[in-house]
Amino acid sequence: MASKAPNSRRTGPRRTRLQAARHTPVFRWIDPRFTHRWRIYVGQSILAAILLWVVLLAEDVLSNGAIVAAIASSVAIVFFVPHSVASSPYRIVGGHLSAVVAAYILIGLSLLFPDSVVDASWFNDLLGALAVGLVVLLMSISNTEHAPAAGTALGLGVDGVPGDAVLFIITAAVLVALARVLLGSRLHNLI
Repeated sequence: MASKAPNSRRTGPRRTRLQAARHTPVFRWIDPRFTHRWRIYVGQSILAAILLWVVLLAEDVLSNGAIVAAIASSVAIVFFVPHSVASSPYRIVGGHLSAVVAAYILIGLSLLFPDSVVDASWFNDLLGALAVGLVVLLMSISNTEHAPAAGTALGLGVDGVPGDAVLFIITAAVLVALARVLLGSRLHNLI
């Protein structure tokens, strides 16, 4: 019977340096699938950045940070989990349209109050909170649940509903949904 040499060769696939580094205590927080699919992760991240850059270049008139953050969150969902329910084109566009409708309803209701109340900061905070609550209700009723639309509702509820913001939201939502349709079969869930 032959004895095994102490330096016998390892059986099985050989690990890359990236895969081996992942098992050190400092790097255990790295997703194990990243080491095998890092090109997909990096590629989809670059595509997400390019899409958001195109959206922001096309609509650079907007200064509302909550609305821009909401659109950026929609882009992130499409490229992070493109095959989830939340990244379906119907929900992207429908969720942001629900936010616009919720904001218009609340701005209309605010016309019933005197200017002294409407100008108070607590009232603007209340409008923002009510806008988020109303958009959750509208999205639930219309089956267009898309979490980033809550940011859209907050931004519109606090700052009002200027026409350029509505145009930005609709254009951006359609562009994000179009990117999801065109790239959907090539994108991978990164979870």
